Amino acid sequence: METRIHKTLYQWFPDAFSDDKKSELESDNIALRRLAKYEMKLINDNCKNKSEPFKIINLLYSEGSLYEKNIIENEFLKVIATEEKSMTLNEHLNLMPEGLRSVYLKVILQN
Repeated sequence: METRIHKTLYQWFPDAFSDDKKSELESDNIALRRLAKYEMKLINDNCKNKSEPFKIINLLYSEGSLYEKNIIENEFLKVIATEEKSMTLNEHLNLMPEGLRSVYLKVILQN
């Protein structure tokens, strides 16, 4: 069954999932982790659309159920946070919508 997270991510970021076979459906956990790695690649390559994944994640998070919020925190934001360096924190926070910033800081403090 295709979830709201899965459907949204595949629709908005086909490049992040371009190596998938159409018949295979992966879990929300894996899709969010892959999007986080894709986001880090966009940031490292200094692409102009590097804030787009954060905007979509913020929409999913703000309108999501408790399950969706938890999985976004644990699979997307945690992957970004584990690769965070003190010199890049401000840049990453500036890429995020305001509503996602406090959630991201909470994830950093919890880990």
